[in-house]
Amino acid sequence: MLQALVQAGIGVRARFRGLALPFFALPLVPAALVFALAGQSRGVTGCLLGLGFTALAVRQMRRGRQGDARRAGWLMAVGTGLAAGLAARLAFPMPLVMAGLALLGTRLLYAEIPELAPPPPPPAPPPPPGPIEAARARLDRILDAARWRQDSHLLATAEAMTGVLEDLVARPERLPLARRFLAVHLDGLERITARLQAGATPPATLAPLLDDLARTATELRDKVRREESEALEIQVKVLADRLKQEGFA
Repeated sequence: MLQALVQAGIGVRARFRGLALPFFALPLVPAALVFALAGQSRGVTGCLLGLGFTALAVRQMRRGRQGDARRAGWLMAVGTGLAAGLAARLAFPMPLVMAGLALLGTRLLYAEIPELAPPPPPPAPPPPPGPIEAARARLDRILDAARWRQDSHLLATAEAMTGVLEDLVARPERLPLARRFLAVHLDGLERITARLQAGATPPATLAPLLDDLARTATELRDKVRREESEALEIQVKVLADRLKQEGFA
């Protein structure tokens, strides 16, 4: 029974967390008025600072995040110390003693109040797509449009350019060789597809043009493979010569 009452009390304090702190700073309100009527600016400043830091402590406590009670305690300590030193004109080290008591009291008042863990950091934004990924997405849209229109010339051209893209994925060092090809041919093919989807009537020269684009893509793939074959032959020859020099062959 006693434990249930304790838990209920903790729940009530958690719901109204931080709202008890202004009651400890209430004497500063009439004190500030008295100092203002007496023309004592130092006393008014000390009272206002004490009230201001109390408001910040309440705001910190109302968040209910992990570590807020500790931060609120330090805010109350600073406000109390400034009020004691400026408004009450207590001699050193009494402002420090008052600040320590305010810190300890705030800690004890909210020691058992549960606090939420800080929210996780927001996920990092995904990296922007590279040139190969962007070209693949554009070609996928062209392929879908070609299949929907059942256009054999457009489909053959898009598939040939997809083959070039697959070669680039396997050999990313060849990207500078095909960068201009992808920029010119892919842009042109994308514009043609957009016009066809908009309802344009294909001219008689469109089919030969698409065949030329497909042929160019095939020639580029052949060129890349030929260069790779030549590079392999050179590596084989160099390795064979090295084996002969070392006496292993």
